[in-house]
Amino acid sequence: MFQLKYSKRYQNQIYTNYEITFPEEDYYAVDGNLFCVADGVTRDLIGGEIKPYPKTKEEAKYIAEHYPNPSGAFEASKIIANQFVKYAKGGNASKEMVKKGIQKANEKVWKINENREIDYVGEDLYCCEAVGGVITDEYLYAFGIGDCYIKVFDENQNELYSTENDHLWMEKFEEEYLKKGKYDWFDPRSRLLIRGALRNNFLVTYQGKRVGYGALTGEDRAMDFVKIDKVPLKKVKYIVAYSDGCMPYFENQKEVKKTLENPDRIKENGSERTLIIYERE
Repeated sequence: MFQLKYSKRYQNQIYTNYEITFPEEDYYAVDGNLFCVADGVTRDLIGGEIKPYPKTKEEAKYIAEHYPNPSGAFEASKIIANQFVKYAKGGNASKEMVKKGIQKANEKVWKINENREIDYVGEDLYCCEAVGGVITDEYLYAFGIGDCYIKVFDENQNELYSTENDHLWMEKFEEEYLKKGKYDWFDPRSRLLIRGALRNNFLVTYQGKRVGYGALTGEDRAMDFVKIDKVPLKKVKYIVAYSDGCMPYFENQKEVKKTLENPDRIKENGSERTLIIYERE
């Protein structure tokens, strides 16, 4: 039997340090053996302006004052996490049930997007990345889309399973275009390319390699990027789910061990981050 050991969310550290109010965009829902972590996709500042990641109090304050608040990305995260767990609570654990649950949740996100005028720059679709699952005695039925993660470990912190980060396909494409001088995030055309042409487009390729990536925008084609797995739990001691802000805390076995022994170390530093841990009793 797995028991919930830890579930917390922390705001981006620079805003916390300077006591600056900034919209949270991570969200999670837990109900016994059901869980979901969602990470709202960061938007441009009001009017389509963008700024580099803040390094000073002044930079962080400027971004906070010019960022859309309330955040539509946070609303998308809440819908996905709450609706998935709500749906899963009423069904029998299976890959089919998990797929249906996230599909229904994604359809709910479309309700907050369908009447908006989208230019993919100043006004992008409200959306999020997410992972979630249903834990039984023998299996974890898991889904993943984007750059959130589910990982499972044995008692020695050996990784036995991980969801796939499909953002890596797109990031490699960005690197190639950057080298050729064809890509600059500060250029609205680059954002239009990534959000309008690559996102949720399973067919787009570059030099024979798939470069599309997924996000739960409410669009039907987002489901093309949802991966669903049935994971055996016989040798598993820990099940973790986290948003990308926690990636440094799981980047190698040493960090995994430290994090599983002291999960609240994640509050020490990082961008917005959410972590859920289940442990076999």
